[in-house]
Amino acid sequence: MDSHSKKVFITGINGFTGIYLSKYFEDKNFEVFGLANSNKSKNPNIFICNLLEKEKLSAIIKEIQPSIVIHLAAISFVGHENLNEMYDVNVIGTQNLLEAIKNESKDSIRKIIIASSATVYGNQTERVLSEALCPNPVNHYGISKLAMEFVAKTYFDTLPIIITRPFNYTAPEQNVNFVIPKITKAFKEKASVLELGNINVYREYNSINFICECYHKLAISDFLSEIVNLCSGKTHSLDEVINACKEISKHNLEIKINPAFVRNNEIYKLSGSPEKLNGMISLTDDFSIKETLKSFF
Repeated sequence: MDSHSKKVFITGINGFTGIYLSKYFEDKNFEVFGLANSNKSKNPNIFICNLLEKEKLSAIIKEIQPSIVIHLAAISFVGHENLNEMYDVNVIGTQNLLEAIKNESKDSIRKIIIASSATVYGNQTERVLSEALCPNPVNHYGISKLAMEFVAKTYFDTLPIIITRPFNYTAPEQNVNFVIPKITKAFKEKASVLELGNINVYREYNSINFICECYHKLAISDFLSEIVNLCSGKTHSLDEVINACKEISKHNLEIKINPAFVRNNEIYKLSGSPEKLNGMISLTDDFSIKETLKSFF
């Protein structure tokens, strides 16, 4: 391996996924660099920059000369209210990053992983969602991620890109705006009441270790110009999650359905087909939902 081949650059490195992923790559003996909005740890390998700051972003890429870029930075909460910011960051920010790589580190770059989202599928008639389906996003987050994919695909001929569509995954550091941290926090704190939206929706709740392994193995693979689900195909209802938390915490609480938390155009079931992923890489992580939930307590 040459001197550049062990440099990974992670956008959104201080985010929920970035924290775990940087540690994962460090454990694999990579030199990890990152982009963030702040650097409280004073880590010299973390650069403070907004994806919309084109010149600054280009200078950072030129300095690092990464071999692997994993683009996680995004407005990721479906209920985010500032739509202009969501589209600016998720679409224009991605364009700026890819332009910077093309112009400043084309000789060093070996792989770019673009994190899209399973929400691009929207509501489908099929029970299991494969990459062959036509995307049909039903909210602005999904639309912004699909637009980001189209931007990334325009670089398939010039840059070594893989676009990933992660299905739900979680870990204790995830923001409590998301449903699993919200539920586990209520049980951990022995709350008497928990207000939720629709608890009869089915989702994958994969472990962060599973996702990190996917990113790492895709990054060092020979595959290019692909769109692939990051999924296990295993779904659970929130009702199942609640019952598992009751068992783990030995605590019971009242669930109240708050109409304000019921999303418009809610996707009833979101489960991915892992067939393509399993054909590209071999995975070892097989955490159960109960093991994942136990990590919160």
